Amino acid sequence: MSTGLETWATNLNEVGPLYPFAGTEVLLAIIGIVSWVIWHIIQIKAENKTYAEEEKTYTDKAKLEKAMSMSNAETLNESLKTHGKGY
Repeated sequence: MSTGLETWATNLNEVGPLYPFAGTEVLLAIIGIVSWVIWHIIQIKAENKTYAEEEKTYTDKAKLEKAMSMSNAETLNESLKTHGKGY
């Protein structure tokens, strides 16, 4: 790719921009900002959905007590007993 210039010792105001898509900077910045905001909105909705599902799971007292008893087990045998294996 060449700029078409043989020397830089010239009036650069007459040459014009030396990069592609000149004049689209504002449009590309707007597109970037809008897509960034949309991504955040989608991400927040997905996280809120996950939090709501987890909240439903953790409101069941029986499941919470079982999870707490499994986490308090000091040995593998105690942990297996809480799973109902009876080892």
